Amino acid sequence: MMKLFYTLNSPYARVARVVALELNLADQIEMKKVTVREPNSELLYYNLTGKVPTLETEDKFILSETRVICAYLNNLNNDIQLFASICDAPLLQFEGMVGGFLDGIAVWVREIRRATDEQSFSVIELERARALRCLGHFEQCSHRLTQQSIFGQIMLGCTLGIMEARLTQFQWRQKHLQLANWYDEFSRHPFMQATIPEV
Repeated sequence: MMKLFYTLNSPYARVARVVALELNLADQIEMKKVTVREPNSELLYYNLTGKVPTLETEDKFILSETRVICAYLNNLNNDIQLFASICDAPLLQFEGMVGGFLDGIAVWVREIRRATDEQSFSVIELERARALRCLGHFEQCSHRLTQQSIFGQIMLGCTLGIMEARLTQFQWRQKHLQLANWYDEFSRHPFMQATIPEV
C-alpha cells in the first residue's frame, strides 16, 4: 500500500489528497498525518526535505512535489484526465496561473505565522498585490472555470480554501462575486469537504 504524508493545513498536500480521492485510489493509499516543524518528525525518515505532500509508492520510491505526485497517481487511473493536454495552451496557461497564485498565498500565510515584530511588511504587500491581480483574472474568466482541467480547478479550490482559513482579514469576496460563487459550489464537492483545513 502507498503512503501519502500530509499536514492538515498544507494546500499543496490538500491538492494531492483531493486528487487521490478523485481518482478513486483511497483504498490503495494510507493517509499519514505528520508534522513538518519538528526535528524528530516521522516525515524526515521518508523525505529529507521534510515537505508535504510526500508519497511513498508501493515499490518504496519517495515522490515529492504536488504535480509529480498527482501525475503519478493519475497514471494509476488514467480513465480520468487530470491535467491539461500538452497541446492545449489555454488550459496549460490556467494551470500555471493557479500554481503561481498558490505559491504566493503560501508565502503570505507563512509570513503572517511569524511573530508580529518579525513579519516583513513588504513581503505581505507584495503577496497581497499578487493575490489581487490573480483574483481579478479568475473573476474575469469565472464563466469558464468549469471548463478548466480537473487539476487546475482542484488547485484553485484549495488555494481559495487556505486563503479563507488563514487570511481571514483579506476581504476578497465582495469584489469577486462570480469567483466566490464558483468556489462555494466547488467546495461542496465531497472530496473538498473531506479535506477542509483545520485552523
